Amino acid sequence: MSQTYQLTVTYVAGQTIATWSLDGLLRKNDDTFFVEPGDKVAFVFDGPGDLAECVLISGQMESRSHGSSPFTEGNRINLKANSTLTVGKAEGTWGFTVSFSAHGGDGTTAFYYLPDPEMEVGSRF
Repeated sequence: MSQTYQLTVTYVAGQTIATWSLDGLLRKNDDTFFVEPGDKVAFVFDGPGDLAECVLISGQMESRSHGSSPFTEGNRINLKANSTLTVGKAEGTWGFTVSFSAHGGDGTTAFYYLPDPEMEVGSRF
């Protein structure tokens, strides 16, 4: 049975590098989490202002990982504030980054970056 994970991206004004948590558990930027084909990852953004533009880019971490993305939506994905992505059928390990901007209440825009969470598909059980 498929499972949905909540990946929360937390950003702070004045700090370019964002942090992330998975289902409420704070993770290091290069940590790996484990999923199965058909699972879903729901992205939530927590920080000042409204999300303006956001892109997720993924890539293979090892030769057994076929394709450039673990997600059915592709390897360059425009995310919205509450996007949910579906894990594809290929097994292996992929890394991804999220680059985004947020509008401040004073009319300014700030840019943030979440480096290198890694996702291993086919390893949850």
